[in-house]
Amino acid sequence: MMKSTTAAFVVLAALTGPAFAQDAIEPETLSVKETIDEGPNLFVLDQAWKGPSSINVLGAKDFAMKGNMGPGTTAQMVLSADGKTMYTTSVYFERYTYGPITNVFHTWDVDTLKIKSEFEFGVKMAHVESQPALLTLSSDEAYALAQNATPATSVSVIDIAAGAAIAEIPTPGCWGIFPSTSGMKFTTICGDGTFQTYSYAADGTFGDPGKSEKIFDVDDDALFTNGVRIGETLVYVSYNGNLYVVDDSGDVPVLSETIALTEGVLGKWAPSGSELIAYNAPTNTAFVLMHSGAYNGSHKNGAEQIWAVDMDSKTVVGRSTAHHENGLIVTQTEEPMLYGANEEGDVYLYSVEMGDEVFLEMTEEFNIGGWPTVMELDR
Repeated sequence: MMKSTTAAFVVLAALTGPAFAQDAIEPETLSVKETIDEGPNLFVLDQAWKGPSSINVLGAKDFAMKGNMGPGTTAQMVLSADGKTMYTTSVYFERYTYGPITNVFHTWDVDTLKIKSEFEFGVKMAHVESQPALLTLSSDEAYALAQNATPATSVSVIDIAAGAAIAEIPTPGCWGIFPSTSGMKFTTICGDGTFQTYSYAADGTFGDPGKSEKIFDVDDDALFTNGVRIGETLVYVSYNGNLYVVDDSGDVPVLSETIALTEGVLGKWAPSGSELIAYNAPTNTAFVLMHSGAYNGSHKNGAEQIWAVDMDSKTVVGRSTAHHENGLIVTQTEEPMLYGANEEGDVYLYSVEMGDEVFLEMTEEFNIGGWPTVMELDR
């Protein structure tokens, strides 16, 4: 018995002995990159709601994760034209389920993903799903325009350099902010089927709105509120699959034309999603999210196809398979790159083959692990 115990001790010593002779482990030194990697970026806002929002910065070509920015909850975002500065509005709750709230306007440096400045701007900001038309910039980027809802609707005009809201413009019954291509004015879509254009000044004053005649029927052919600007016109998608082209270059918005996308198409196809239309200026092509078997309420369904629309000929020139997206964005390059996102957290990159017929091919996918509500591109 003694011999067996001694032998076991010798074997154990042989097995454990080398461990005492190993060199000391060098501790790993952690570091933080000064700036994100170069190259075009895709900014994806995960709005969250159960906590702070997050803006994920992905490489636009390969979806490599470069970092993120962290505003408060129910955030909205808008990117400067040069892609160097991100602006956000978001909410901070003192006790979260009740008590005081604070609305904060943040300015972020994109290269470092750090806050450059911040200030409070009241408590009326709309706590809703992120949409491109709820935080926008004036044509000269001196002012930010933020959507309010208490539930009365209004627009806060924010002087970015001064770090303060200089005006609150009442917009009763209207929603969304579409800045003009020049000057200090914006257009909004209203619940009675009209559009209104508002002007404002640097001293915080503003005039009466220029109200259009009735442009669309809210019962028979309601519009999605997230349109796109094409030159001096705004283009909106209707629930029935029509494009409404609205000229807001004057004092009063005017309907220029309507374009039927689904006329004569089998399968009861209709648009759906939130940011459901994207426009590429170099090719004059619009891309629209579509689903089949439309019924009352299906306007929120994920897309089954992405339709390409030639805005010169005003015809559908391509129908490609989608991945249940509810949001789209496209580059402003001669060879477009199209991005889509769905409510499961998936982000997709499509290559676009232009021609008499337009083809899309999904080439990259990435899951951000959250709820991607809106996207921005820096090119």
